[in-house]
Amino acid sequence: MLLRNQPLCAAVILLIVGILLFDRAGATEPGNVSPAMAPQPPALSEKDLFPYKQKGRSTLTGQVFLGSSSGKAITQAGAPVHLIPITPYTRYWFDHAVRGTSCSATGSLASTDTAAVPRPLTDCVQEALPQLRAEKRLAPYLRMTRANPTGHFWFTKIPAGRYYIVSLIQGGSGTHQEEESSGLAWLVLDLEAGEKVSNLVVTDCKTNLC
Repeated sequence: MLLRNQPLCAAVILLIVGILLFDRAGATEPGNVSPAMAPQPPALSEKDLFPYKQKGRSTLTGQVFLGSSSGKAITQAGAPVHLIPITPYTRYWFDHAVRGTSCSATGSLASTDTAAVPRPLTDCVQEALPQLRAEKRLAPYLRMTRANPTGHFWFTKIPAGRYYIVSLIQGGSGTHQEEESSGLAWLVLDLEAGEKVSNLVVTDCKTNLC
């Protein structure tokens, strides 16, 4: 009996192997592979911004500055300090306009295209911030104040949530050349309802504080 059934078993095994090989080959055909989607800016959803609509009870104070090789803080009187709610829309903007290392002549991050003309990131941020504020649906949720000569700033009546604090310092105070450079200071902040945050340090990543 075993000898008579061996051809049948072999046939069944070959059939199973053939089905598996066919499925594997079909899975690798171009038509069966989901095309890789290029990252696209997410749509601005006012639903994501709803928690930031009402005035809150939280406050925050801090100092914004750039670090120098001498260890001194480079500040700028009147430097704008932006408080930006974190949503998928602003996160995409932040990752491409603030957290990058270089940008192209169009104001976006430099790609592998050799035709792109790299520029200092501060130049792109200087253009990107007005573009963000120009979005009418987002503008009511953005807050901005200005730093005093020592770089200190204040925000009041803030609703709970997650925020970016972004400040572009240009031509900071100082007598030495290194203390007159421009740069970008930023921080990610989680704020609870009614929380009072003080002594925030908002600076560039040269000081390893962000």
